[in-house]
This record gives sequence, structure tokens and C-alpha cells, in this order.
Amino acid sequence: MSYEAIRGQRAQTQSRVAREPIPFEKRVAFSPAEFAALCGRSATWAYRQIYAGRIKPICDCGRLLIPRSEVDSFLARKTEYNPATIGGAE
Repeated sequence: MSYEAIRGQRAQTQSRVAREPIPFEKRVAFSPAEFAALCGRSATWAYRQIYAGRIKPICDCGRLLIPRSEVDSFLARKTEYNPATIGGAE
């Protein structure tokens, strides 16, 4: 059997959900990279937020997912930028 025949057969067995991405506004959970993209940051930043305890992901089956409720509460804790408080100087 040729590679194209196998490849075509494999593509047909995928579900429709697996081929069509769900828009961000309809997602109930995000990967760390997707969460970082929503915040305009790098994936490393997202993992630092997780390890610092600022974000509590769902850990199941070896994959981290950040629930939308956690993203919303993270964004609700935002503060206005004040240069006097950066670096501990007050």
C-alpha cells in the first residue's frame, strides 16, 4: 500500500472535532501556551505562573489545562501599573 493511500485513510478516520479548532471565546480550558498567547506572553511565562501558584491548572492524563474560570480570576486580579512599586521601591 502506498504512503498516500495510508495517509488519506488516516485523515478520514479523524473526527471532525480533531480537524476544526475551537475559537478561544468558546474554549473551556487552555494549554499553557494558549493561555500565554491570550496574555501576550511566552509559554515559559505561563509555566512560571503555574509553578508560582498564581494559576491552578487541571492535571490529568499527563497534560496541563488551565480552566477558563482560572484565566478569568487571574485577569480579575490585575492592578494598574505603578512604577514606584516595581522592584520593591515604595
